[in-house]
Amino acid sequence: MAAIMVTILITLDQLTKGLVERLLSGGESLIVIPGFFQIKMSLNTGAAWGFLSDMSWGIHVLSLLSLIMSFLLIYWLKGTEDKKGRIVLSLILAGSLGNLIDRVRIGAVTDFLMFNFGSWYFPSFNVADMCITIGAGLLILFALIDKNFLNSIFRLEHEIEPVGVDNDATS
Repeated sequence: MAAIMVTILITLDQLTKGLVERLLSGGESLIVIPGFFQIKMSLNTGAAWGFLSDMSWGIHVLSLLSLIMSFLLIYWLKGTEDKKGRIVLSLILAGSLGNLIDRVRIGAVTDFLMFNFGSWYFPSFNVADMCITIGAGLLILFALIDKNFLNSIFRLEHEIEPVGVDNDATS
């Protein structure tokens, strides 16, 4: 199930990026909702919001980190039976691999979804970025709701005891 989910999300990410690269490569934009949402291709050689984009070595470091993280996510994914954990890890893995494919394929990540609120523009992003963001958000939410959630997916040895419980105290 996780492999199918990851494959579908990577395929969706690469298909949408490919369409944008073919249709809007000349800097044109497609206005979807005037004054709020447009589709416009941009190439990001860095991480989120262009972090490290002005460093010539940045793309290589980001690619290596993404590859290492992808292997870790696969390791954790194979070891967890928790359904919520498998969804979270699958989302983050799909996003990581989707952007890694771009870095290897063209030396940059294709971003194209742009939202603005008046004169303020939110940095552009893509389907892989959405997968990572949703996966990370769910990871935080599930960890706040269930204190042992992280143990179940990251193979931690102990369970977290409720605050105020002293197991070592003798009566």
